[in-house]
Amino acid sequence: MTAADFGVEPTTASNPEQYVILLRRIRDQSGLAYREIARRAKRTGDVLPASTLATMLGRPTLPRRDLVSALLRACDVPDDHVTKWLAVWGQLAAARAAAKPPAAGPGGEPPRQRPSPTTRSARTAPASGAVAPNVDDLGPAPHTEGSAVLRLVPAGGETRSATRRRGRADPTGGARDGAVVRGLPWRSADVKQPVDDEPDVPVPYQLPPPPPLMVGRSTEIDRLLAAAEADAAVCLVEGAGGVGKSALALHVAHRIAERFDGGCLYTDLRGAAAGIAAAEPTEVLAQFLRALGVPAVPASLDEASALLRTWTAERGVLVLLDNAASAAQVRPLLTSGPGCTTIITSRWMLPDLDTTSRIRLEPLPDDAAFALFTGLTGSQRVQAEPAAAATVVRRCGGLPLALRIVGARAAARPDAPLTGLAERVDDEGLRLDVLEVGDLSVRASLHLGYQAFEDAPQDERRQAARLFRFAALPDWTHFTTYGCAALAELSVTDAERALDALGDAHLIDSAGAGRYRFHDIVRLYARERAQAVDDPSHRDEALGRLTVWLRSATIHAARLLYPHDRLGVDGPAPVTGRGPVLDGTDDAWAWFEREHTNLLLIARQQATAGRNLTEVNDLALIAVKFLDYAGYIAEQQQFGYLAATAARRLDDRSGEASGLNIVAVALLRQGRLDEALPLLQRCLTVQRELGDRGREAAILNNLGNALRDRGDLTGALQHLRDALAIRRELGQRHKEGLVLDNLALVYQRLGDHSRALACHAAGLAVVDRGTDPLREAQALVNFAETLLAAGDHRTAIVRAGESLEICRRYGHQRGIGLALQVLGDAHAGLGERAAAQRHWREALGRLDGLDPQAAARLRSALAAEGRDGT
Repeated sequence: MTAADFGVEPTTASNPEQYVILLRRIRDQSGLAYREIARRAKRTGDVLPASTLATMLGRPTLPRRDLVSALLRACDVPDDHVTKWLAVWGQLAAARAAAKPPAAGPGGEPPRQRPSPTTRSARTAPASGAVAPNVDDLGPAPHTEGSAVLRLVPAGGETRSATRRRGRADPTGGARDGAVVRGLPWRSADVKQPVDDEPDVPVPYQLPPPPPLMVGRSTEIDRLLAAAEADAAVCLVEGAGGVGKSALALHVAHRIAERFDGGCLYTDLRGAAAGIAAAEPTEVLAQFLRALGVPAVPASLDEASALLRTWTAERGVLVLLDNAASAAQVRPLLTSGPGCTTIITSRWMLPDLDTTSRIRLEPLPDDAAFALFTGLTGSQRVQAEPAAAATVVRRCGGLPLALRIVGARAAARPDAPLTGLAERVDDEGLRLDVLEVGDLSVRASLHLGYQAFEDAPQDERRQAARLFRFAALPDWTHFTTYGCAALAELSVTDAERALDALGDAHLIDSAGAGRYRFHDIVRLYARERAQAVDDPSHRDEALGRLTVWLRSATIHAARLLYPHDRLGVDGPAPVTGRGPVLDGTDDAWAWFEREHTNLLLIARQQATAGRNLTEVNDLALIAVKFLDYAGYIAEQQQFGYLAATAARRLDDRSGEASGLNIVAVALLRQGRLDEALPLLQRCLTVQRELGDRGREAAILNNLGNALRDRGDLTGALQHLRDALAIRRELGQRHKEGLVLDNLALVYQRLGDHSRALACHAAGLAVVDRGTDPLREAQALVNFAETLLAAGDHRTAIVRAGESLEICRRYGHQRGIGLALQVLGDAHAGLGERAAAQRHWREALGRLDGLDPQAAARLRSALAAEGRDGT
């Protein structure tokens, strides 16, 4: 596209101001950003920095000839048109040179005007020639008709704020009249300024270079771009150290910089600077005001802040406040003009700062993190070692800072294989050391946030630092206020306050529902600090308190779920402080769903260290019933081994046998009968030797189920009848119902449906309706299976539906799946194929990964139905 295509005719300019407006129109219609024009100019041998270009197009003064030429060539204006533009420039320069020069100042030099907010002093050219070679691109233009104010109105006759208000009623039609002048906070060109010797001040363009590579942030970029369009926008970008806040803010700032005629101001507020105090607002205000050309900066913070708002009110200034430490630090630096935008970055949430938009940055998703590492390292190396590259990216946890560091390490050693880097970053003991290169350090970045707590004079802040260290010690996936209170010996209120403060600093993240979690790299740093600061005995004691508290909380939840079950734990649960509020069975089931993985991980951690072995054994015995009902077979098996190991170290043979019994049940759920049966026989022998009749009955019940599944129905009946006799002997009526239910399934296999149904009815009668709903749901679905075998499909649908209703109420996925499976079987038996397939498909979605045997049967049923349908 050429100047002729633009329809811009330089000969229409009768004064420098109009000439600059036409130049700006050339730039606008070229579609090129200032920095791109600067790059193009450099390639053709011209010198035209982006900041100089912004100054040149923002002033009503005649630019230097070489700058005009550089701009036109960069915008692809043909040479013949450039010649025409320069001819007009010569005419305007000659007219200016012929103007009457001002009276000479001291030493014979012409006096200099005091810079105003939008115009700067100029060197007056000599009047001896038609062309003045020393015309200054930063000097003020002579007062011309139509130049009512010093501020130059951009192309089209509108300021940025006016453009935003386009569409509103404008009685002046956009003309620059007296009302506009009265609205400006500075003097017009008609007002003479005091004389001084201050140098010319360009329109500030203080933005550091943008990040060379930006991936995975398109949503956040779009949000920030949209937010920056608001009048007097104040946009906060918050997030953890190293997550890429500054990079995002700079990327967006460079994209929108050309919209701000008053320039771009930038400062690092040092809220994330190692060993350096945060910047004082008075210091920053002085820097900003000097950059804007203010001749004298007030010493008072309030006056300097007010002066900044005055000088930026109608200019359209972009302000980037990087690494803010607090809202109090930011408030005096905020502009309020409708054409101004302020972007703030902070690792603190700054909840007490009034903003028009808040954008929280999270770590990059896996695909974006991989793309960033690839861009930094080179696609060929990544393609040559994809597994190593994947390991490196995974261990960086989506933190752009970590990815930049490993990318820089890889780029510095182009011949070294990525495998070595992957091995080092995969080692938890080395990872933080690897994530350092030059002045970039993940450890240092994290330490800045933590240091604000550890070095604080307030007890509450130091308490939060201690909790930060202690919360990283357990191998839990997430943590709660209650668990942290036990861990750090705090009241629940104090723990909650400390966690909120750590969350505000982005040192921990909210996991929802009152739970928190660490980023993997932050956890490593916190553990490193704990090892450096806290005595080993104090760390062990903290983990011990947590384990004891977990045992208490788990017993509390289990007794709500199974009120008639002693759970194999002797004695009441100790009172270890306030625990989670659980109002009933629903809350208890939900608590187990949230915490069962944590229970296993912490039990394993303590068992490995040889600590709190009694609590570890008890946790397994308490949690196993939930794990079995819910179908978490792998966790059930691991918990069994942990219980057996802990009991063995305690020289508790009965406890060891109980742990191995848990393992055997998990093996039965997987169909591994050949492994489960010998283990059960061994456990039975131990319990008989010790005379533990209750545990003997439990193992006999499990043996009966194993023999039934193996096809030894006679042996199954014998073991189950023995178990029933012991339960009746001990008066354990509730557990008697469980044995009756299992007996019914054996009679069903034998084809004795009448006796099977009688056992089901008797077992269901033992269940006190509503007191153990999960046991009731299991009995109902077993009853429905026997009704199916007896040919009573309608009643089977009723019983399975009752089971499904209970299981849905508690979100019991395995129970839902088993009930749906029976419903599908019942509808299939009635010839209702569509209903059968619908129930089977939903059942498979619930059981896949939870119950391998049931899932396999469902796949077979759906496949057979598909073949029959074709």
